[in-house]
This record gives sequence, structure tokens and C-alpha cells, in this order.
Amino acid sequence: MEAIMSKIGKRIIIAVVVVVALVIAGRAIIMNNQTAQDWLVERALARVLSQNSDHYGGDKIDVVFCGTASPMGRGRAQSCTAILAGDKFFIVDSGARSTDVLTGLGLPVGRLDAVFLTHFHSDHISSLGELHLASWARGRDSKMHVYGGPGVDQVVDGFNMAYGLDYGYRTGHHGEEIMPSKTSGLKAHGFRAPEKGMITVYQDGDVTVSAFRVNHPPIEPSYGYRFDYRGRSVVISGDTTKDGNLIAAAQNADIIVHEVLQPYLVRLTSETLQKAGQEKLGQLIMDTMDYHTSPVDAAAAANEANAGMLVFSHYAPVPQNQLVERIFMRGVDDVRPDGVVMATDGTHIELPALDDGENDEKRQIILNQPKLVLR
Repeated sequence: MEAIMSKIGKRIIIAVVVVVALVIAGRAIIMNNQTAQDWLVERALARVLSQNSDHYGGDKIDVVFCGTASPMGRGRAQSCTAILAGDKFFIVDSGARSTDVLTGLGLPVGRLDAVFLTHFHSDHISSLGELHLASWARGRDSKMHVYGGPGVDQVVDGFNMAYGLDYGYRTGHHGEEIMPSKTSGLKAHGFRAPEKGMITVYQDGDVTVSAFRVNHPPIEPSYGYRFDYRGRSVVISGDTTKDGNLIAAAQNADIIVHEVLQPYLVRLTSETLQKAGQEKLGQLIMDTMDYHTSPVDAAAAANEANAGMLVFSHYAPVPQNQLVERIFMRGVDDVRPDGVVMATDGTHIELPALDDGENDEKRQIILNQPKLVLR
């Protein structure tokens, strides 16, 4: 019996070696054959460039995360959240690398209606130039509308000045039909929200966007936003500590997207930097502790707002693995055992619209990544 098993074992090993050798040889042939190379590239391009964005938008709200990092992190884009409500498409903040994520996900960037800025830290505005080009080249039918608090005119004027030559180059090279000059450039829409309560900053049909102040000193004012569409609602916290204005604005919201800072990890990062001789950078990291929100406090805020789902984003620092994710969640279950999601770049949440008179039993929250329906 042992002899038979030995022969079988040898045959299996030989078979595996032969298969591996054939695979390696086949790959070598394909990689060195022009016809095979062209076929592979054509198929890859067709798959990537023909992405269908029809699953975004429609009679619902889509929340798509195009940037979940703070400046403390790598491997992800900085702050950016896409909101599609009915036939409207909005972006909240436009941090570094976020435009690459937007286009990579196949979002309909060419029909961008407006950008809403929470405040003017670099990690919330640095990709505005790239977003302008990406949406313009894909057919945006007006200038790129940018909403924000006092100072938005300065930001918009600065980008228009920095990219003004580029606008002319693009139109001059490709022509008015492809890159029309009348739709080039950013257009500022400034507003000032009250100390308490909300102000409507955008209204079109069933879509309402409201702004409210949050606490992010010395940035004054700094805003969060609430999006309402046919009985569904999403609140974006902006950068803030746990804040009463946010809790009031988010009452009974389906989703709160809340920034989070993990205190233990930030302290550890700061102390490690200082021990390594990088005292200034270490102090800078420690200073962020006083104007962000811990995961536990964000969970408490969601409870006080009676929110359906709490979604973490804008991580400080950015979780690089499951171990760090577990550290972020320490204590959260004690405060809010259910209805908490850690977003990553590409997370997609759907909120189907409610017809008049429909009750909470119809209030679906569909989380894609993984695909799951929560009620």
C-alpha cells in the first residue's frame, strides 16, 4: 500500500510540475508575441473604458467614497465623497488623488453639478484642478460650480489663475467643440451658515443641500452638509470635534459620514516621530488631537442623532490592515453595537427613494463592499 501511495504522490508532483511549466511557457509566449500582446491590451482597454455608470443615480441616493484618507496616511485618496441624488451629481471635498478614484470607479464625472467644500485645508481642495479637467474633458456643460464658506472666492480665483494657461492650451489644441472655453474654469458660490441651525445652499426639484457649522478651530467657519432626496438623507460631518450643530442637523438621517481620529494611534505616531528626532512633525501630529473626533465620540453622536448608519471616513491615521482597523473600533461596540461601517475608497452605499406614505420598513440601506442589505 505504501508503495502505491508513493507512486501516486510522485505522479501528482510530476503533473503539478508539468502544469506549472506549461503556464510559464505559455505566459512567455504571450508576452513575447505582438498579436497576443495586442489582443490582451485591447480586451483590457475595452473592459476599463466601457465601464457602465448606469448603476449610479436614478431614484435613490448613492454615496460613493472617492477619498477616505487624512494627510496622515498613504495608499488612499484624501477627503472626497460623491453624492448622487436623482439626476444630480455632487462631490464633497476634492483631496489629493481623489479624481483618479472617481474616474477609476466609472462615476459619471462629465455630469458633475457642483462641488461642496467643507473648508480649505489642502487635503480637501488639492484635486480641484484635476477634477475640473476630468469633468470638462468628459462633457461637463457649464463651469465647475464650487460652493463653500467665506474664502471660497479666493480658492476658486487661485485655481483659475494657476490653471488659466492650461484652459487656453486645451481649447487651442482640441478646439471649441471638444473643449469649449465657455465651460472651462471654476465658479464660486459663497455662503455663510448661521451659528446654529442650517441654511439651504442648493435646491433643485426633490434635491436639497443644507450647510451647518462645525467645530474645527482655527478654521472658521468650517461646515458639514446634509443632502435630502425623496425621504432619504445623508449627512457629511466635515472635519470637526463631536459637535452639537452636527447632531442637530443629522437628526433621523439615514447615514452620517463622520471623520475619525484614533487617539492611541495618533499619540503613538507622534511619540515615535519625536524619538526619531522629528520633533516638529511629531508635535504637528499631536496637535491634530484637539480638532477631530474619536470613533467612540462619533458613535455617540450618531446615537444622539438617531442616525440609521454611521460610516467612518477621513481616518487619522489611515488603517493599513485589519489589526489597525480593530484598534479603530475599540470601544465603539460598547456605545453603538450595530450600524457602523468603516469605509474605504470605493465603498458604495445606496438609499432607494421612499414614495409618499411609505414607512420605515421600506427604508433600505444597501452597502456594496461587501454587498449587503441592512434594515
